[in-house]
Amino acid sequence: MNSTSLPRPEEVYDKLLDLTDCWCVLTYIHLKQRGLNVHLVPHYIPGRICITSYDDLMTRDLPFRSYVVTCRCDRSRPEICEQRIVQNQLNIIDDTDHFIPHWPQPNLQPREQFRGTKIENLVFKGFTRNLAESFKSSDFLTQLQSLGVRLLVSSADLHARQCDDWIDYTQADIVLAVRDCTEYNLSFKPSSKLINAWFAGCPAFLGPEPAFQMLRKSELDYIEVRQPDDVISAVRRLQNEPALYSAMVDNGFRRARDFTPDPIALLWRELLAGPIADGYERWLRQSPTQKLIGRPVQFAERWIKHKQEQRRYWTNIHTGFRPIPS
Repeated sequence: MNSTSLPRPEEVYDKLLDLTDCWCVLTYIHLKQRGLNVHLVPHYIPGRICITSYDDLMTRDLPFRSYVVTCRCDRSRPEICEQRIVQNQLNIIDDTDHFIPHWPQPNLQPREQFRGTKIENLVFKGFTRNLAESFKSSDFLTQLQSLGVRLLVSSADLHARQCDDWIDYTQADIVLAVRDCTEYNLSFKPSSKLINAWFAGCPAFLGPEPAFQMLRKSELDYIEVRQPDDVISAVRRLQNEPALYSAMVDNGFRRARDFTPDPIALLWRELLAGPIADGYERWLRQSPTQKLIGRPVQFAERWIKHKQEQRRYWTNIHTGFRPIPS
């Protein structure tokens, strides 16, 4: 398929159903459109660089026959691969880990400009179970109501593959994102909720997550909140300071420019042409003995560590310190 016949990301949005689609299909489309020699294939190609999502990193496929680069996603650290792409800078452990932000959300519908500095709708984009319990309490909702504000939760069934409300910010006035997760769990969450708020033209009230904090340059980027009282105070402040509301919106649009497709595609190109190409060349120069015997042995050793990381993941996402206690 040549670049002229490729669909645009917006045209395939309703077909983006899982991590593989978001990391691999979108990356393929964006890079192919820009002339890079990339291909979308259904299986590993022996002897070639193969980029895959964590969920497609299967031992039965014998990935050691290819130079595998894995997109970690919201998963444990992948060990049965050569290099990794991570969505949170805390996951850079060594020089085989590389941070690249997500592609911009296809089909995002920004806030309607005629709403001005009006604050009526505080919106949460995500599964209801991920919103900290204190922000669902009747007391909090009553306090919001006294300010003329309502909480709108754009959720979906656990088994739903798509939730169109997640991309619709037309009536959103403020984005809320406060997750009750362990510190370990938050350490690999991306900054998507903040970046989407910037693109949407909405000020954001966000919990103390590393991905958000790493992007923050000033208070115009977002307001950090930990409990309902913080949100109530922040709403009052923006109601009393409409100029601050407008400044946050304008700042968000400026910050969003760094996360448009072109700069992210450049990051991908530099990674592919730099560290990944360098590692691949070294991999190709391995001796026949290393290729025939060393790689399978190394893979077996890595598989043990891969399983250890999986056990660590399933333990630590549920236990440990929570910045936002229940």
